[in-house]
Amino acid sequence: LCLLVGTNWPHVPWPKEPLGDPATTTLTSKMVDTPETRLARAQYHAAVANADRDLGIIMDQAAKTLGPDTLLLFTSDHGSQFPFGKWNLYDTGVRTPLVVSWPGKIAPGSKSAALVSWIDLLPTLLEAAGGTPPQDISGRSTLGVWEGKSQTHRDQIFLTHSADGKMNQYPMRGVRTARYKLIRNLDPAAEHHTHVDKAERKEHPYWSSWAAKAMNDSAAAKLVAQYHRRPAEEFYDLDNDPNEERNLIDDPAAQKTIAELRTALAAWMKDQGDEGMPTEQKQTVNAPGKK
Repeated sequence: LCLLVGTNWPHVPWPKEPLGDPATTTLTSKMVDTPETRLARAQYHAAVANADRDLGIIMDQAAKTLGPDTLLLFTSDHGSQFPFGKWNLYDTGVRTPLVVSWPGKIAPGSKSAALVSWIDLLPTLLEAAGGTPPQDISGRSTLGVWEGKSQTHRDQIFLTHSADGKMNQYPMRGVRTARYKLIRNLDPAAEHHTHVDKAERKEHPYWSSWAAKAMNDSAAAKLVAQYHRRPAEEFYDLDNDPNEERNLIDDPAAQKTIAELRTALAAWMKDQGDEGMPTEQKQTVNAPGKK
């Protein structure tokens, strides 16, 4: 039996009642500090708490109905809907939760820094259920990592973002290793926009507060500019810059690593039949309702 249970939390709209005091809510370095931002973040935290509550209900019911020999997996498909998160290839958009429980198979409290991708979930679950994963798929079973038999899995993970109808039309590709990340923005001449700024929710109007503060605050203006304008390539040393604030694409000391990642990303795109912008343009033309 494979049972999939989805929850809308922590998708927008977030709860009206925030979790904790917005004044003391922790903001990231890529957030403009305004009362509206603090309230929105605390409301998002409330949504996360709701997701945790739902997970607890499901776990209790699974234990009661299915018994102890049950593998439970919790994950998410993207990061939070804040600037530089969802619809981006920064870690705040693509580094998602992956929590697994399997009594007698996975040691309680164990952790792993192995790089895994969502495409690895299918073969992993097939192997866990006693099946044989197909050989002609890109995913690879991570069961050995889960069971503590291996501490590594992938050397690289490839990342993509394409348009979402008329929203979020800023296609990009990327490759991430345990330490480094290279991002290719396929249309750097265009402005970056998402639902965050183009379809601001009236119950969470924090983006407007960013734009207003940017009028006379240099730090806010810098963040808003970084949100809208991206260079053709971005390169980050995640060990030394986990918040991806310093683009090292022109750093002479990084050129060897950058060249290796460029080659790897180009090879992967070729293998996928991905021509970059020509592929994006074809998808837009062939999309339902498009001409």
